[in-house]
Amino acid sequence: MVFATPYQTYIPLPFDSGEEHKDHEAVLSMVPIHIVTHASQLPKEFLFPSSKNHLIVGFDCEGVQLCHYGTLCIMQLAFLDAIYLVDVIQGGEKLMKACKPALESSFITKVIHDCKRDSEALYFHFGIKLHNVMDTQIAYSLIEKQRGRRRSSDNPISFIALLADPNYCGTI
Repeated sequence: MVFATPYQTYIPLPFDSGEEHKDHEAVLSMVPIHIVTHASQLPKEFLFPSSKNHLIVGFDCEGVQLCHYGTLCIMQLAFLDAIYLVDVIQGGEKLMKACKPALESSFITKVIHDCKRDSEALYFHFGIKLHNVMDTQIAYSLIEKQRGRRRSSDNPISFIALLADPNYCGTI
């Protein structure tokens, strides 16, 4: 595919007209991808959480040996209308300090798969204590346990395997 700008991609978005889509397929929309090096490039509703505006944000971190001693490089935030790639290296402490209220907010639900190392890196590098997190790996494990099926804690489900499982795709 060729894109109008190098920072956009097609992703399936929910069709919300109230009617069934005539092709019965996911509607594809152009979704901008923003590279963030300064807090002013992030949505105001994210930077200034409010009880009047609850948000649900897809969330993930990338880095080198991401944990207590590793390096956090990129924080990904997925909103309904855009994706933000927060350049932690370029933006540094100042940018992460601006993100702290959102990441600790109970008014913003952060949806992530396997939060342990991301949470550890945020806490030890920036003093950020994640709050209101929905970890899909933990949710899967709890649902499976309720159904009487257990997966070894030594072999947790990967995000790809979760998406491939017909019992869960699009439901967690």
